[in-house]
Amino acid sequence: MSLLREQSTFLLHVAELIQKASELGFHLSGGELYRTSEQQALHVKNGRSTTMNSQHLKRLAVDLNFFRAMPDGELKLTYDVEELRPLGQFWEGLDAANRWGGNWTSFKDTPHFERRESVAQTPAVATDQHSAAAPASAVVPSLHPGGGLTQAPVGSRCPNIRDDVETVQRLLNLSAGKGRCQIDEGPLKTDGTFGAKTLNAIMAFQRAVNGEQAPSGRVDPVSQTMSSLCEALPKDIDATSLGLAYLRAADKDVQELSGGIQRVMANRNIDTPLRCAHFLAQIGHESGELRFRAEIASGEAYEGRVDLGNSEPGDGRRFKGRGLIQLTGRANYAEYGRALGRETELLNNPELVETDSDLCVDVAGWFWAKCGLNALADADDLTAVTKRINGGLNGLEDRRRLLKRVKAILAI
Repeated sequence: MSLLREQSTFLLHVAELIQKASELGFHLSGGELYRTSEQQALHVKNGRSTTMNSQHLKRLAVDLNFFRAMPDGELKLTYDVEELRPLGQFWEGLDAANRWGGNWTSFKDTPHFERRESVAQTPAVATDQHSAAAPASAVVPSLHPGGGLTQAPVGSRCPNIRDDVETVQRLLNLSAGKGRCQIDEGPLKTDGTFGAKTLNAIMAFQRAVNGEQAPSGRVDPVSQTMSSLCEALPKDIDATSLGLAYLRAADKDVQELSGGIQRVMANRNIDTPLRCAHFLAQIGHESGELRFRAEIASGEAYEGRVDLGNSEPGDGRRFKGRGLIQLTGRANYAEYGRALGRETELLNNPELVETDSDLCVDVAGWFWAKCGLNALADADDLTAVTKRINGGLNGLEDRRRLLKRVKAILAI
């Protein structure tokens, strides 16, 4: 990575650190935001530093001042290691390249936060309990449930990719809710941010469930800890598993649509793990993980499309794509309406496919059955399923990502 890219990443992390400090009740001011070579030479001369190779000179280090509000309203500057440790853990949890001066062994420099540009962004995955990480393309064996849910380790000095952290947070909350472990101060905020509370919850889980006397506080993608966490997952697809599959979905959308998704899968014989995984991966991609119930474009591009049955002025916009697998064109709306016995209603009010949550989900099941997609799912043929739905391979990598995620949840 070029120095400029390193600097850009560093500043983004500093912004996250400042936000986290504010959330923890600190007031901040800039200590040393940049250092010139002349200033560094003075530090070496007076013994404050032993080298001219400082991250400050590369714009990859800052010193920040942290203040606590006192009962009398005054702000008190703190350098206390333990008081600032949650920020140090948060900083190092953002990226394997980040270092906090409070963890230095030679001396403590708690205001100091830096980035080491020579550290690899995604280190080789180490595993606990002597488990080996599976290749991305491999089918994860059932003896490692959850393998494939995360990309990299979660824990102190780990990459802590946002989706990975949120996945672990959700699994920890689920385990705590079932009484398998206890999380101090209540459930974790599933925000994908690694901090002291998430670290402590991982270690508490490892003690309570894995029986580890000296817990590592680390969750590797294929490991005893991940397997144990996934033991709390429901056996069937429900709101909990959908929320874990679709991290970008709003909780209210998951709750509103989960019942319909379960009914459609039951009614359309989407009743094996592979069928469920392919169906959920496809509707997840097509709907932006349940965020969109109609295509964002106006539909003007479909105007006059005879192949879609758009024969009247305005049909392009009127019959634009709607539903979790988007129903598009007058002819398709009419066919779906006939299948429901509601053809006239849907032709007069096509927006119902978007606004009626049951129809929004049901149209995806109708399309799935109409196109014979269960057979392609049985063959585990993602490319063929995608072509049948999309007409091409648009979004194939995202569909593959979601398929891998759902397979991990279902321990396929």
